[in-house]
Amino acid sequence: MKNIWIIQIFALLHAAVSFGCRTIGIADDLLLTLLTMLMVVILCLRRATNMVYMSVAVILANIVGFCLGMGLAALFNLASLPDVAAHPLSTFICTQVIGLLVECFSRSSVSGIGGGRGLRWMLLAFVLIIILRLVIVTVNSDSGYTRNFFIEMILDYIFSCLAIVLVAEYAIRLREQAEKSAEEANLAHFKYLSLKQQVNPHFLFNSLNILDCMIQENSNREASEYTHKLAEVYRYMLRSEDEPVVKLREEMEFASKYMDLQKLRFAGGLELAVNIPDEDMSRSVIPCSVQLLVENALKHNAVSADNPLKIDIHTTRTSIVVTNDRRPKLTPPRSAGLGQKYLRQRYKDVAGKSIIVRESENRYTVILPLL
Repeated sequence: MKNIWIIQIFALLHAAVSFGCRTIGIADDLLLTLLTMLMVVILCLRRATNMVYMSVAVILANIVGFCLGMGLAALFNLASLPDVAAHPLSTFICTQVIGLLVECFSRSSVSGIGGGRGLRWMLLAFVLIIILRLVIVTVNSDSGYTRNFFIEMILDYIFSCLAIVLVAEYAIRLREQAEKSAEEANLAHFKYLSLKQQVNPHFLFNSLNILDCMIQENSNREASEYTHKLAEVYRYMLRSEDEPVVKLREEMEFASKYMDLQKLRFAGGLELAVNIPDEDMSRSVIPCSVQLLVENALKHNAVSADNPLKIDIHTTRTSIVVTNDRRPKLTPPRSAGLGQKYLRQRYKDVAGKSIIVRESENRYTVILPLL
């Protein structure tokens, strides 16, 4: 359900409560206060608003609601509307205004719901509002309230406040658990993908074939260098498996070693251009992200010495850009797009940022945020 509909529902509830209370001759102040607080909490929870901001929103919403409601009611009374109609109408309009203000407020506020300390702020806000409302009711009420009735009313609304806070806490815990579970699931998928890369039989088979050819040709020096690079590739994969981010310098060294291995496999078929200023090397990226894009370029495009596949890697102020020629193979490889899918998800989970993919007839570009 969209938030605008929630606001409309609460506006109707406010109007109905106000009309009902006026009809039977009881005060509606505290009931409307509880409804307003409940609406603000629901709107803020749906926006994952920080708990401290939510508490401020509760206080401001009630202050604005009281002032605006009284002003509108007085205006409608001047227009000769009966009291039983003036207050429900002013409450309906006032609730919509408050709901829209809270919606705008929650969009621009700091996200990330807090834990126990935030709930204490929320409880404090509720208690302050209830005390203020009780004072107003006491000042404006007739002397017909008995002491016992007043004590019962105070206890009733304090328990109502506690109930709202407990419901809010439960909703927050559920949201946090859901977000944590989703992040753990995505991390598990990414680790699975990394593991598949580590034991990729095709890559390992081709690497061992190249190494065997070098040994047979008595190219001992080249074979030794190749073995060391292959070992460093796998060492990096194992070392970075549990790291959320790595320095771009480390990732580019890894990608460079990976490309060196592939250049031996596709002799003369690859051209790699790297243009990254030294100051950008201290920024961070998701592990294996650049290598994964290079691997995808080799996987999906034709590579030959007659027409080398060009891959360009450079940085901008905020991102690293990997671009390759588009030359689809005659027989496209079977692919579910898992690599790019989980790379996108890892950036979202770790940094809350998105990768950008741009395709044209001749070029394929992926833009990764620098962290």
